[in-house]
Amino acid sequence: MKKIGERIKSLRRSRHLTQQQLAEKLGIDQGAVSRWERCHITPSARYRQELEAVLDAPLMEMDRPLLESVNKDLHFSILLDTNLCVLAASEITLAVNGCRSREELIGNSYAPLLDKTWHRLYLWLKESGAFDEGISWAKITMPTPTLHSGYRWMDSLWIPFHLDSGELAYRISSRMLDSIPSESLGRATLEVDNKQRELLIPVQEHKVNQLQEHKVNQLQEQPSLVTKTWSRAM
Repeated sequence: MKKIGERIKSLRRSRHLTQQQLAEKLGIDQGAVSRWERCHITPSARYRQELEAVLDAPLMEMDRPLLESVNKDLHFSILLDTNLCVLAASEITLAVNGCRSREELIGNSYAPLLDKTWHRLYLWLKESGAFDEGISWAKITMPTPTLHSGYRWMDSLWIPFHLDSGELAYRISSRMLDSIPSESLGRATLEVDNKQRELLIPVQEHKVNQLQEHKVNQLQEQPSLVTKTWSRAM
């Protein structure tokens, strides 16, 4: 399967463009184009879109069905790369995040929409190997900021996919819970290299009772995180 850097190089040459000319059309440094073509780095979703427009050809033909399935999902569904850049998003995802169009989210980082606890969770996922090749799945249950209803408890299932470029990406499917878990704990579980790791996320009781009412900017204090490692192979 052709790497995305090889695809960029092949398309650039077929359009009779130098690396410098392509860089000027994109408004970037020639060195970035060189690093893409040598597969040292991969272009973000934003630059993939711009490359497709400039080169007049798709970069990830085999990924189109995956991207379309996420965009057309009737539930909260989003496709992120390992840097939290949004590659695809369902209409429900756009609505929950207050986006008027898909362009407001696609190609941009999802990180600014996360609160401090989710940022800390993201760092734990990275440290645990969730963004390495050995990841099988991750399941997360915790309060999540939404635009219209403040914090809501959500179940999120993260499933990894390899894009046509060979890059790892996550399809995240979420559902809002009708009730708060009885133990009032957020929980993140993932499987890496056939072993499970778990992160427990305590939530203060008075905030648990008000999660349905509070807006995102009203929840300031963040809980501490407790890590538990399961060494038994599943």
